[in-house]
Amino acid sequence: MEKSDVEFKKLNISIFSLNYFIQGLNQSMFAVIVPIYLILELKTVASEDIALLTSTVLLPFAIKFVYGILSDKFSFKKLGRRKPWIIGPISISGLLWVILPFIITPKSVFMTFLISGVFIILGVAIADTAIDGLILDICPKEQLGRTQGICWGIRSVGIITGGPLIVAIYLLVGGNIEVIFIGLGIVMISTSLTILFIKEIITPKDIDIIANLKLIFGKAKNWKVYIYSLFNSFVDGVIFVFLSLYIIIQTPLLGAEGATIKILSTNTNLYTANAFISFIIGLGVIVGSLIGGYISDLKSRKISVYASLLITCSSLLLLLIPVPIPILILFAFLVGSSSGWRTSSFSAVIGQISTQYPKVASTYYATCNSFANIGAVLGLQITGFLFASLIGFDSYMIYSIIFLFMAFLSIIGIIPFRTINAEEYELNLDEKK
Repeated sequence: MEKSDVEFKKLNISIFSLNYFIQGLNQSMFAVIVPIYLILELKTVASEDIALLTSTVLLPFAIKFVYGILSDKFSFKKLGRRKPWIIGPISISGLLWVILPFIITPKSVFMTFLISGVFIILGVAIADTAIDGLILDICPKEQLGRTQGICWGIRSVGIITGGPLIVAIYLLVGGNIEVIFIGLGIVMISTSLTILFIKEIITPKDIDIIANLKLIFGKAKNWKVYIYSLFNSFVDGVIFVFLSLYIIIQTPLLGAEGATIKILSTNTNLYTANAFISFIIGLGVIVGSLIGGYISDLKSRKISVYASLLITCSSLLLLLIPVPIPILILFAFLVGSSSGWRTSSFSAVIGQISTQYPKVASTYYATCNSFANIGAVLGLQITGFLFASLIGFDSYMIYSIIFLFMAFLSIIGIIPFRTINAEEYELNLDEKK
């Protein structure tokens, strides 16, 4: 079945979005829920141990191009080359969540989560790459920006709101976190099976991976795209990890004691506040994703990218203004919107360029995302360095410097993007001239 013979249905977007949300939920589990679980089980967990766990577990996302090779090269008869790499890895990851409560012991809890976490996120990353490839295979190029914008937006919502959502479910089930682990595993396996409702196209079987890798990495023009990808995600870690904390610090909930672990463990109002702020940021991500995808597909991808970077820079600068909390939350919505907009326009650009390599589209797309993930990690490392270097300043000054620096980094992203030929990613360029 050729691409032109496949009808791209609205149901496809719903299925893709559902699977992307589950991906985000898994990342949120290891960023929010698992650290809390470890603290409750071990009583004393060093901050560096939590950092080690989170960074190690998320490492599989940094080598997504390897998984792109798998789904580009190896197919399984009637199931095709994408579906097996979605259903199989996610089912294994889900099964690991199901058996986790039965293999955890007080002495091995940390190492159990560290080792099993790597394999869980590995399965999620492989499936994520295959879904990206499936979208590139069947989605018409004039809908690519909107489709990927919606999917990435929903995935970001899963990352941001997953923690508060799971905490709410945790309270509903009487504080039994093991039920959450088992339930998440079952949900993962079930949602992965929805991919079976999507028709996959037939692709050539004589794919020379080595030759195509040389094509992808050997062209100077592709490295311009990779550098743009690197810069595009520098600020994402700050937005998803530190923005809520910054706003909470500005609230009167903490009083004069500040955001200490002791206060965070006793003041339950902070959990409610964090959930609300995360929800607002998540709404912003969705709105920004839709706007960015719409402009990318129906107006101009270049304009969409420029606008997203300018809005990212502007919204981060707005956070420097001392304003009442309601207005600060509005600024948080704008920051979330800028993230969604930036991601959807970025996805449209690299997605369109990926279609130039139909035999290894997933590998190319995944390579761009690998550089984006590296950029996000570098952004967090820079932020961590700034936090360490600015010890002694008050929290407002520290965050102001960080937001100012991140705004600077985001606007620099325009430079590598300008080096990319618009003919590589723009739709109907000749008609617009």
